[in-house]
Amino acid sequence: MSHTGKAEREIRKIAYALWMEEGQPEGRDHDHWEAAKAIWTFRNRSEEIVDHGAEDELKGERTRRREQEWLSS
Repeated sequence: MSHTGKAEREIRKIAYALWMEEGQPEGRDHDHWEAAKAIWTFRNRSEEIVDHGAEDELKGERTRRREQEWLSS
């Protein structure tokens, strides 16, 4: 499955949950879809930031350890 198909399916699930939470109102499908897209974008952007931050921190820690080993030898 393509990334676009997976994203659309996840957005659809979020929109459906929003619709259910609001009591299944008629005529608000566009509002729910746009809100779901914003939520999906936020969640995915947050994961990328966290993942890259963790990777950078790990790389920095490895570099510090190597430097300490080199200085102590």
